[in-house]
Amino acid sequence: MADYKDDSKTVTRVLSSTIHEPADTPDDSVKEGVWIRFLTFLHWYPKDMPSEEKKLILRLDLSILIFGCLSFFTKYLDQASLTNAYVSGMREDLNFKGNDLNYVTATFWASYCTFMIPACYFMTHYPANYVLPGLEVGWGICTFGLAWSQNLQNVYAMRFFTGIFECCSFTGTIYVIGSWYKPGEIGRRVSLFFIASPLGTMFAGYLQAAAYTNLHGVHGLAGWRWLFIVDAIITIPIATIGFFVFPDVPSRKKPRFLTTANHDLASKRLEGVTAPPQLKLSKSTFKRVFSRWHWYLLVLQWTLLDQNVAPGGQPFSLYLKAYPKIYSIVQVNTLPTITTAISIVAALTAGAFADKTGKFWLASFAATLPVIAGISLLVAWNVGEKGRLAGFFLTGFQGVMSPMTMSWATVIMAGDAEERAVVTASMNAIGQAIAAGTQVVQFPASGAPNFDAGFISALATTVVQLVVVFLILFLWDRDKKKAFGSSADQGQEHWSTR
Repeated sequence: MADYKDDSKTVTRVLSSTIHEPADTPDDSVKEGVWIRFLTFLHWYPKDMPSEEKKLILRLDLSILIFGCLSFFTKYLDQASLTNAYVSGMREDLNFKGNDLNYVTATFWASYCTFMIPACYFMTHYPANYVLPGLEVGWGICTFGLAWSQNLQNVYAMRFFTGIFECCSFTGTIYVIGSWYKPGEIGRRVSLFFIASPLGTMFAGYLQAAAYTNLHGVHGLAGWRWLFIVDAIITIPIATIGFFVFPDVPSRKKPRFLTTANHDLASKRLEGVTAPPQLKLSKSTFKRVFSRWHWYLLVLQWTLLDQNVAPGGQPFSLYLKAYPKIYSIVQVNTLPTITTAISIVAALTAGAFADKTGKFWLASFAATLPVIAGISLLVAWNVGEKGRLAGFFLTGFQGVMSPMTMSWATVIMAGDAEERAVVTASMNAIGQAIAAGTQVVQFPASGAPNFDAGFISALATTVVQLVVVFLILFLWDRDKKKAFGSSADQGQEHWSTR
């Protein structure tokens, strides 16, 4: 089956009839530092890439990925902390009952999804390097507010506003990444960005364990309250860094860390490979978006993977919490980090593989198989304690699907900046909105430890996820063949008139 590595010019032919080579820009006489040589050895940069271009990409990596990863890390640190706090005394202190945790989570996702597309539209009119860090300051303040909640109503209010402030973080950063890098450079960078999510979840578990052990009762505050305080202390300084190091899209303003020559090179290397990120949304944009298959299948796939990632998250913590004679509070907070660690290693491996081969579909296919096996163990249930733990751990491979799907989407739509913005925002908004509603039913807190309906549903959607991978591959291959044929016809017509 075809992929963009089958021919060195496959993607550029699809995106543009004119190929622009950056060979006249880089200077091979530029001396490479130890760090660049090391990253080249690790295949982070192609060996045949000019030295000047490597130095440029290193600057982009340091500015975009450092803030992007830290921001995404704090986003999921703050999100995961709610579950960690819940199983560490918050439920008893604030008198949570029944499925209150699910409803609080649904409130967060409701505001998150409702405001996502308006927030992304707002970002098209103002610099991303101000909008995204500014929003992060907002959710850091809301996280700090959770530490002082006195009742369930306070928690609802704080989580509602946290959802508003976090709504643009994910899609905004993905859009900036897609605006500065070539298609063959995106997979591993999006994977690196995505692993900040499980790292935040993992760190939240260890942080809550440490807070419960070392800070519980200090200054009269429960350990779970200290968790939110520490989260805010971490979040707000990281947001401040973003104002200084994170760039806007290349077509709007030269970042302060790039020289004029660097900025010109950054723009030239993308000519004919990605569309200029002008972000001028109009009725014609939406007509174009909804006339193609991209929106329908990519939104469907994102919705499915949002369903399938659920078992290894909050349900795992609630499962452990339901067995206090087997698992201590520290274990309840730390055992889920094994699932997280699996997702990190798998995502990084998949990202490197996809960039090297262009086969996003193969990485997605390989990752889905162990997820099916893991959820099957949970559906069977009577497989012993070790069998159930293995089932939860295997769901960690689902962590591959988010970076692979988003990277693939970015490559597929590299030639249309406006479509890319609308589709990626829709993927996240619709997928999370549906997950917020379904998970209240599938994984109610009162249903622990055996969420049989949720596990059966997740198994079914994981199988469908596998089918959609091949459907996307088929349609993408078809589009590329049409583009090649059209390009060949135009070339023959031009030749015959000479």
